[in-house]
Amino acid sequence: MFFLLTVSGREAQFLDDEADIALTFAPNDASHRCVLCGEDLLETVDGYASDTTGLDCPAADGDDQAHQPERVPLSWANSAAILANDEQDSLTLSVSVGDPRGAFCFTVRRIPDDAEGDLAGRLVIHMPYPGETLPHREITELHPGTFVVG
Repeated sequence: MFFLLTVSGREAQFLDDEADIALTFAPNDASHRCVLCGEDLLETVDGYASDTTGLDCPAADGDDQAHQPERVPLSWANSAAILANDEQDSLTLSVSVGDPRGAFCFTVRRIPDDAEGDLAGRLVIHMPYPGETLPHREITELHPGTFVVG
């Protein structure tokens, strides 16, 4: 089996045939950014503030000098990884959104052709579910196949 990893449209080069692919997001405490000045913001009891300008936005016009916060894309994510396992005939996607020591894992694997029963040779998917013991984060079903995290 041949896997190709591209980063920004370019093929990534590896020195050997086996590789585990992991994407770790740069640590950044800011979950919000100011729409006007672009500063990273932290929520305080007085409002959103930046390290450099505090509560006042240098790009604000008029009487209201407050920053205008927007959520930073992917600030909720810790990491994502894909593992291709030849021995298990499986692909696993792991996504960490809470405690960085854990992750939601989604695995697709093929049941061996010589297995007994109707599932021989079929693909199955294993995924998180409500009520799972030791979940990465609690999930609640919104509708079949879609869950709310937390």
